Amino acid sequence: MRQRGFTILEVLVALVITSIGLIGLVGLTMTSAKNNQSAYQRSQASWMAYGIIDCMRANRTAAQNGAYNVALGSTPSGSGIANTDLTVWEQSLSNTFPAGKGAVTVQSGIATVTVSWDDSRGLGTLNANGFVGNAAQSVTIESLL
Repeated sequence: MRQRGFTILEVLVALVITSIGLIGLVGLTMTSAKNNQSAYQRSQASWMAYGIIDCMRANRTAAQNGAYNVALGSTPSGSGIANTDLTVWEQSLSNTFPAGKGAVTVQSGIATVTVSWDDSRGLGTLNANGFVGNAAQSVTIESLL
């Protein structure tokens, strides 16, 4: 008489093969989530760079006179609308990004805006000492005023 159905050994082999496949999917999902976060941060950096460019266009005379020029990581100084715009922008960068900073230069009517942040979670590689690699990321936008 023949038996029908599966033996316990066949079930265990099928379970091991399925588990290996699921472990691969979990790794793929984690890599996808990290890359998605990095892409989101690059998009946010672009939007924030264009935001300060729009502020400079609204206050074009001050921008062309250098009122919006600020180095990466420095605190805006001065008074008036330009200082307020830069202070709010720098605060937004530090609230949105880990170690978020910005720089603005205007020369000959061309504005160059750089947004920099730490992306070690998304782009670093894991080794025995933790995340290492090129964690500093930046987006630079140039635009006519």
